Amino acid sequence: MKIVPYISLCIVAVLSACSSSKTNKETSTALRDPLKVEEQVESLLSQLTLEEKVSLCHANSKFAIAGVERLGIKEMWMSDGPHGVREEISRDSWKPAGWTNDFATYLPPLTGVAASWNPENATKHGMVLGSEARERKKDVILGPGVNMARNPIYGRNFEYMGEDPYLAAQLVVNEIKAIQSNDVAACVKHYALNTQELNRHGVNAIPDERTLREMYLPAFEAAIKKGKVWTVMGAYNEYYGTNCNQSHHLVMDILKGEWGFKGLLMTDWDCDINTYDAAMNGLDIEMGTRAPSYDEYFLANPFLEQLKSGKIPVSVLDDKVRRILRTQISIGMMDENRLPGERNTNRNRNYAKEIIEQGIVLLKNDDKLLPLNTKGVKRVLVMGPNAEKEHGHGGGSSQVKSEFEISPLEGLKAKFGEDVEIVSLKAAPPAELGLVAILPDYIITKQAGAGTPAWKRLSFKDAAFKEKLAFGWLNESKIVFDDGEIHNEKAICELEPIKTGEHLFKVSSDGKYSLKINYKEVDLKPSATNANILEGKVVLEAGKKYNVLFEYSGKKGFTVGMDAPGSPYSTKEEYLAEAKKADMIFYIGGLDHSLDREAGDRPDMVLPYNQDYTIKELLKVNPNTIVLMVAGSPVEMPWYNKAKAVVWGWYGGMFAGEAFADVLFGKINPSGKMPFTISEKLEDNPHVVLDDYNAEESKYKEGVFMGYRWFEQQKIKPLVPFGYGLSYTTYEYSDLKLAKGKDGAVEAVSFRIKNTGSMAGDEIAQLYLGDVEASVPRPAKELKGFKRVSLAPGESKVVTLDLTKRDLSFWDVDTNDWKAEKGTFKVMIGASVADIKLQDTFVY
Repeated sequence: MKIVPYISLCIVAVLSACSSSKTNKETSTALRDPLKVEEQVESLLSQLTLEEKVSLCHANSKFAIAGVERLGIKEMWMSDGPHGVREEISRDSWKPAGWTNDFATYLPPLTGVAASWNPENATKHGMVLGSEARERKKDVILGPGVNMARNPIYGRNFEYMGEDPYLAAQLVVNEIKAIQSNDVAACVKHYALNTQELNRHGVNAIPDERTLREMYLPAFEAAIKKGKVWTVMGAYNEYYGTNCNQSHHLVMDILKGEWGFKGLLMTDWDCDINTYDAAMNGLDIEMGTRAPSYDEYFLANPFLEQLKSGKIPVSVLDDKVRRILRTQISIGMMDENRLPGERNTNRNRNYAKEIIEQGIVLLKNDDKLLPLNTKGVKRVLVMGPNAEKEHGHGGGSSQVKSEFEISPLEGLKAKFGEDVEIVSLKAAPPAELGLVAILPDYIITKQAGAGTPAWKRLSFKDAAFKEKLAFGWLNESKIVFDDGEIHNEKAICELEPIKTGEHLFKVSSDGKYSLKINYKEVDLKPSATNANILEGKVVLEAGKKYNVLFEYSGKKGFTVGMDAPGSPYSTKEEYLAEAKKADMIFYIGGLDHSLDREAGDRPDMVLPYNQDYTIKELLKVNPNTIVLMVAGSPVEMPWYNKAKAVVWGWYGGMFAGEAFADVLFGKINPSGKMPFTISEKLEDNPHVVLDDYNAEESKYKEGVFMGYRWFEQQKIKPLVPFGYGLSYTTYEYSDLKLAKGKDGAVEAVSFRIKNTGSMAGDEIAQLYLGDVEASVPRPAKELKGFKRVSLAPGESKVVTLDLTKRDLSFWDVDTNDWKAEKGTFKVMIGASVADIKLQDTFVY
């Protein structure tokens, strides 16, 4: 039985908890004066043997490195958890440990934090991660992530903080400080240029230096210099031909050189490094590679051998050990007064709800359809694949095991109450679109890490299926090839029928193929209605599990479908008939973690499960259909101009459904703004236009014109601009003033915002800067400041945003430094990058 509580938290309790935490923290950190820390580091270092030092530089389990018991050095334990502390994993495998007390608060992902444009929410997010990691006896929480959303189909966009380096840099500092205030080390990741999952272990990133510095490093730089983060995780990909973890330029020149990073650099799991380059170029801890045992890791016995032979100086090892010990002592691993942490508390859960409340974005509200007017509403239709779906268990390393997750349907039911009949339907795939793959409701095989139904995919070199080339996953029983080559594939899953009876399997394919159920081949014969489809009937029993194997050798691909008794799906005629009866329609669509996930990019920006078709049909019947999108990456919305109300909700954490309903009903005034651009179509994006997306090499051809900078440069109007979001009230901007400093640069920008509507709300004012006379190509607008402002109806406030010389600067490749050129700069204040309210210029 699902628990759907409403957890309230009074202000007194929050203040009390924060006050108590602060007092304990002051007591704990008083024993960790930097000078005393260094003394303790040197003392321990002098007592360690060579072998003990090396043991600290590599994993001794899936999520820990060794301790040295005789010196009081404990094992250092880590946990995944960019959005909540991951369930406990077995010591030496990826299997869950089977604990019953490892539930955690499921937070909105960092895209939801970024959509709130509120550093205070980054603090709340970090407080939950830090306190719950500490309660679970973890020393390092593997987050936050700050890679840029360069590519809309990138699988991990949902984990990060959007497409703008300034926005991410401002938020990550608060997140890190909050995590580490709980005596847990944050781990900022993935350093650097992890902007695609396609061949993430091998793709070679080769941006020019200016692009690297201006677009992809600012958030990491802020994490080091301002956040004082203790650990950094290197990226899987290569940088100019070598793995990022052993790149001399990224690690020795920039991270540990120019930025003065004093903490430790660790690998991600299953990373492609080698002993000498990793050791000499600054990698401190190897957490996972393809070596057969911990002793054979590159920084284990092979490292020890090269130290003993003199190939690698012992001073290199000592630097790594100093960094590891410095981190351990600084987070209290040797402190008896270390903070205990807290998990699943009212405070933590309340923070999870507050974050998503401020991150929900109102994209369209024609005819003021929202907030809802429920007068006279007796019957409501709810549709869409995300109406009841839970998302916390998927996505890869970001998965969370929470005690409950309120779905959008549950949130709506709680708001409407018992007097309103709510009908929930699933749309059957339309027959006119051709043969449809077997629906995920029948598939019980779950993709590792994604937590969603999937087929195992094995690719072979030969038609006899002897020499395996690759293993992967299919979101559905369908593959399309267009390269003209011969492909040999196996697709395998476990299937569980919903109702006992005759199941009609259908196959559309070229080449040679066979379908087997429980290893018995299905007799496929031409369909009486479609000559391109073969059919075969099999009687299956409800509740039983059946192995399904499809083998294929051909050029064009295949689709395997199934007509089954007891289908939970409604035909087009059925759901449209219900739509005509309904007083109100909600479509809860978007993506899920079969597509928004680690280890794979999406094939396109199209909504899965034929959603565009269903939405278009519903809008024909009722143009007042309200569309709520749950997703962490941009999607195409070809029906967007016909929809009156569109809300973007993200993967909202454990209180998602409740927060969504609060916004739809007007209890909460939506105030989120998009942290990335949504293009009208995939082909508008630079990786397509410039042909810069493949498995071998990414040249970053768009340079510094990434995200909204690209769309402005190319004069392409996106569907949803960066920084965009509506409100149930209206705001007026006025009185722009620029205050110059001694060197002529503007140091402060002030303006007034007034709430001219009838509802209290928060507006997010954004400051963009443009260099009018630059000697190098520069974007027309670059975000350099923002402020969330709370205003009652009729209230106005003066907002002041600071500018620095760095804000005026670009990376000068000739001097290898930041450069602010003399000339004219344009200051623009807007409600989004495309909605500038005030502007002025100054001469520097």
